[in-house]
Amino acid sequence: MNGKSVARIQGNCGLFCTIFMPKNNTRQWYWVDNNNNIRHTSEHRRYNNIDWIGTIKDHKKRTKDNISSKHWLARKYCWVQPKELEDDIISQPHNLYEVFDKFFECDYILHPEVLLGYHGHTKPDREGLNMSDALQQDIRYLTVDLDYSIDQLRKRKNIIVYKEDIKHWARSWFLGGGQMVGNDEESYYNIVSCRINEARKYHTSMQIALDRYNIPYEMWSLDSGDYNIFGFDNDLSRYETEGSDSILKEHLHYKVNEWIDRYVSEYP
Repeated sequence: MNGKSVARIQGNCGLFCTIFMPKNNTRQWYWVDNNNNIRHTSEHRRYNNIDWIGTIKDHKKRTKDNISSKHWLARKYCWVQPKELEDDIISQPHNLYEVFDKFFECDYILHPEVLLGYHGHTKPDREGLNMSDALQQDIRYLTVDLDYSIDQLRKRKNIIVYKEDIKHWARSWFLGGGQMVGNDEESYYNIVSCRINEARKYHTSMQIALDRYNIPYEMWSLDSGDYNIFGFDNDLSRYETEGSDSILKEHLHYKVNEWIDRYVSEYP
């Protein structure tokens, strides 16, 4: 919206980076294939005529309606990637750091903990690496050029985002923080509550990790923070995107307020 480039380092089928590049009208991907080769591909996308409000409205629709949106950014933009990436990617790449310079060229970087070698999840009900433990205990599961990454991060404005309104946050989680298996509402409540508790640790864990390497940062509240901190010329009103990540089936939405009240009483 502001013509700035964004690198989003994420992993669902494996760890990779998506770069949104309005300056040259591309969306790009970097990943490591099963033969440990670094791969790159891109596609042409127009950023100069996007209907932002229309995009957000369509992104709030159910998947089967969302996928037919006329707005390319609305069509499952967060998790759709090239088929060649999905078919040939390693889950824990140890040489992706060789193209970190491409990520650091971007104006904004999301999930920068990967740049320090931290990789995991914030879903404590899953077996495997827990991100909070990794950040707090300095468990770096990825090979990186640590000195290079520290040096680059020290040159940037680093922002740790946190949430003050826990009830509001819990609403987002119960709407979009898990999959309902069958009609087991009690299991769903327990799983999502567990994930909320883990997510509530995340900003503190990130502070510990950045303090460890003397990387400066600022704290910013999703509920009361001034968006000027990001240097935007154009902006959306607060909570404009609320409801855009709903997974819970609509016929169960009436349960959300009940789950929120229970959660806050159990985990104040």
